[in-house]
Amino acid sequence: MTIKRTLPYGIEDEETPIPKKVTSVIVTYIAVLCTVIAGLGDWRVINLMLKGLPKAVALGTIACAFLNFLVDADFINLKKAVSFFPLYMLLIAVYTVISMYIWITDFSALSSISAGAQKIFFQTVTIIYAICMCYLFETRAINLLFLSMCITNASIMLLEIPNYGLVPSIVSVVTCVVTFGNAEGFVRAMEIHDITFLFGQFLIYYLMFAPKETPSERRIRYLSIGLCIFFMLVGLKRSTLPAVALMCCYVKVLRMTKKPQRLIIATGIGLFLFFYVYVYLSRSGILVEFLESLGIDMMGRDVLWSLPNEYYEFSPFWKGLGLEKVLDLVAMWVEQGYLNRPYPLHNDILKIFIELGALGFTLWAGIQYILFPLFWLKRYDTETALLYMAILAYMSVTYLTDNTAFYFWSSIGLRLIPMSYSYRIFIAERRRKWKAPTPAETANEIWVIEMEGEKDKNV
Repeated sequence: MTIKRTLPYGIEDEETPIPKKVTSVIVTYIAVLCTVIAGLGDWRVINLMLKGLPKAVALGTIACAFLNFLVDADFINLKKAVSFFPLYMLLIAVYTVISMYIWITDFSALSSISAGAQKIFFQTVTIIYAICMCYLFETRAINLLFLSMCITNASIMLLEIPNYGLVPSIVSVVTCVVTFGNAEGFVRAMEIHDITFLFGQFLIYYLMFAPKETPSERRIRYLSIGLCIFFMLVGLKRSTLPAVALMCCYVKVLRMTKKPQRLIIATGIGLFLFFYVYVYLSRSGILVEFLESLGIDMMGRDVLWSLPNEYYEFSPFWKGLGLEKVLDLVAMWVEQGYLNRPYPLHNDILKIFIELGALGFTLWAGIQYILFPLFWLKRYDTETALLYMAILAYMSVTYLTDNTAFYFWSSIGLRLIPMSYSYRIFIAERRRKWKAPTPAETANEIWVIEMEGEKDKNV
């Protein structure tokens, strides 16, 4: 909804937006419910039966946004939300074009094509979901996604309790929290990778960026921080807490500098270049030797990282095997007896280089680590760019030894949290009201108009 402001002599200026109506409670409940149901698909019982199918329920939130637009169209907000779509779809275009070229030229197996197409589809859903959530709830989208994930994780805990008993389950949780990760029984069943990694993103936001001006905002912030830490511990992702602490220090240091914008871009470029070094270190075995010298248990990653060596080249001309082709390689290694079951590669940096080739890898890293931060800096502000870089760098730590680069909920958080945070600027601009000119300003405008009239007569 908009209003028009009228200048002296009845001249109408451009339309000035007024604050958007609060989204209906029914739409809010439906969006949260769809998110919770989609999140329950990560429960191991459902996941073993249906795989990633429950995540499609997130489309219900997208349908809510569409229906809400039909009832109460907000074209200004729609334009703002949709403006993110071309930016994020650049990554999807990279995955699609590179993989299709490889699939066509190499006649890849149908299984890898199907898995790759499915991954592209779900990554597209994460983008549309994030845009629709921000269209519906603006700055509240972060809190509502966080609430949904808390309900999801708590529901999975309640569903697992009958398998272990109430008292043993409570003892298992207390032991895990007190010992900082000693997991047995019930807690071991609560290892929900994707959602737990997402809580790390939320923790960075609530620690360093969440509003805290009012008592209500401070209560929400403190409660959210406590829940993030609890679910990360129970989810057996205690190793990510140091990464979160590092990112919080990073944010604090950059805020103390005179030109944080340059340091944000420098961080992106530094990570961009580091990933090439990391691929080389992984391929050469230097990384494994270094980690083992520190006494770190590689848990089989040393074998996993060496097995693909004969199937790719560390070269700027490496074409790639195609998205999800590593799944076929893993299945082959199981048949050959190198692995006792199909383990993920546990190295997303290496996996992306193998599948998308040198060009695809360069575009993947360049778009996320250089182009996106520049977008947030130029289009919005330093704080939004800093938030994006902080949660991206946090996720990058997990990319090194895990399989999180294409996780559904982690991808949503990486997109939705900066988008929703940027709405504080949009709302401030939308609420800026036009003020009536002072008598002196009005007299000056009249004098200018009269002088222009006299000039026209003389001509």
